[in-house]
Amino acid sequence: MKKNISFFIFLIMGILLGVILTEVANLYPFLNFLTIGKTIGVGYPNPFTVDLSIIKLTLGFSIHLNLATVICIVLSLLLYKKIGK
Repeated sequence: MKKNISFFIFLIMGILLGVILTEVANLYPFLNFLTIGKTIGVGYPNPFTVDLSIIKLTLGFSIHLNLATVICIVLSLLLYKKIGK
C-alpha cells in the first residue's frame, strides 16, 4: 500500500513539473521544441452530450501530452524506481 501511494505521488509530481516546464518553455523561443505535443481523448473537441430537458449530461475527457511532460514523467518514475526499493 505504501509503495502504491509513493508511486502516485512521484507520478503526480512528474506531471506537475512537466506542466511547469511547459509554461516556462513557452516564454523562451529556443525552448519551443519542448511544447510540441498532441491532445487525445474521448469526446475531444466535442464532448458527448445528452439533453433530457431536466438534466443535461456532458461527458468527455482529454489528455494533452507534450515533450516536456513526457520527459518529466519518465524522470520521476526513474527516480521512484531508484528510491522506492
